Formats: sequence, C-alpha cells, structure tokens
Amino acid sequence: MIFTLILLFIIAIVLAAVLWPLWRRSTGGAARGRYDRAIYRDQLKEIERDVARGIVQPADADQARREIERRILAAGDEPDTLPPSAPKPRLAAMVAAAAAVGVFAIYVLFGAPDLPDQPFAHRAMPPEQDATMIRGMVESLAARLQQQPADFDGWVMLGRSYSVLGDNAKAADAYEHARALKPGDATVAMNEAAALLTDSKPEDPIPARVVGLLKTVEKSQPDQPMALWFLGMAAAQQRDFSTARQYWRHLLEIIPANAPERQTVNDALAGLQGK
Repeated sequence: MIFTLILLFIIAIVLAAVLWPLWRRSTGGAARGRYDRAIYRDQLKEIERDVARGIVQPADADQARREIERRILAAGDEPDTLPPSAPKPRLAAMVAAAAAVGVFAIYVLFGAPDLPDQPFAHRAMPPEQDATMIRGMVESLAARLQQQPADFDGWVMLGRSYSVLGDNAKAADAYEHARALKPGDATVAMNEAAALLTDSKPEDPIPARVVGLLKTVEKSQPDQPMALWFLGMAAAQQRDFSTARQYWRHLLEIIPANAPERQTVNDALAGLQGK
C-alpha cells in the first residue's frame, strides 16, 4: 500500500509539471526573429573587424554582408514577441485522463494487484538461511562436476565458490581438477596456491606443492608479484639467500614506488644482510 501511495504521488507531481502550462494563461515571450536579428548584426560587426585586421578581403566581405543583410530582411517579418495564449483546461483534462487510464491499464496487464503486501522485515532472507542456500548451490555444482569432470569452467567456478565460503582446502582441490584439464593455465595455478596459503601463518614453511605451483606461474608470468614474494620466502626458508634476494629485488622493480608493500619487501631484504 505504501508503495502504491508513493507511486501515485510521483505521478501526480509529474502530471502537474506537464499540465501546468496548459492551465495558465501565458504572457507571451520573445520570438525567435528578435534573437536572429541580433545575431546577424553581430556577424556584420565581426566582418568589419576581420576586414580591418586583414583577415578577410573586401570583395569577400561585401558578399558576406549581402548574405547577412538578406537574412536580416527575411527575419524582419517575424514578430519581436509572441502573443499571449489562452489557458487550455479541456486539453489538460484530456491529457490527465489519458495518462491515468494508461497507467491503470499497464498495472492491470503487467502488475499484480491481488498480491498482498509483505512486511519489510519478512522480505530479507535470514543470514543463516542465505548461507545454507548458497552452500546448497555449491554442493549441487560439485555433484554435477562428478558427472561432468571435463568441465574446466565448472571446476574454476567451484574453486571460487569454496573460497568465498572459506573452504580453502576444497577450493584448492577444485582448482587442482581444473589445472589437470589445462596444465599451463597460470591463473588457475595462482588461485590454487592462494587457497593453500590462505590458512597458513607467516612462520609456517611453504609447502612443496605451493612452490611447484608458483614455479608454474613464474614460467608464464615472471612479473607476478605474489609468486615472486612467496618464491623468495620459500628460498629464504631453504637458506638459499641469494635466490631470495633475486626474487625480492625483482619484486621491487615492478611494484609502484608509493606502494606500501615496498616497505615489507625492503624489510625482508634487510633481514638477509650478512647471510
């Protein structure tokens, strides 16, 4: 009911703005001929200035003057002001009635007038019900992929869905299935590595599976910042400090000068001094 009242109020405002000129008597206004003649006179003055500056030759100026003077004479037949007009209440009433009938017809044909109002509090889905519905959709996708294991896009979608739900282990497995279908896809390998690293702590050793994935990414995307950072960290954990420096110095070359991550990389390099 509230929505209907708001809609009727908006329609009334629009109709009032449209119909008001028809209800009142206009007082007249300046006609176009008055403005045209003023523009033509300015053009004549501009020609005189161009001749004085040597931009326009006198012969060309005479031809232009004659054309403008012809236009001034043609505009002389138009009045300077428009005559006032009488109000048109009958036309305004007809327009308003036609608009009302049209709105009502559209609502009857395409609306749902018999649908009862639903309180706003009952329209929003509870968070737990929403999460249950999403998880059910994800599980349905997983079940379908068991029947269609060659669906690369489906496995990628399943990995993203599990990542959103926080099931990073399942997300990594889904990406692994997708990577088996396209072994050279660096984006899938990066997503799989990110899923495996999400729940790890900074002091945890980087798994060999993640290092292998990052190496795959490095082959096709040598400037991938996340791959460079974690490959450097893995090298430092293996006490291969020279390789770690190479990765992190390369990372400093590609990240913006004002990026806050630069401080983290510089701190990591500083920690390798003397090693």
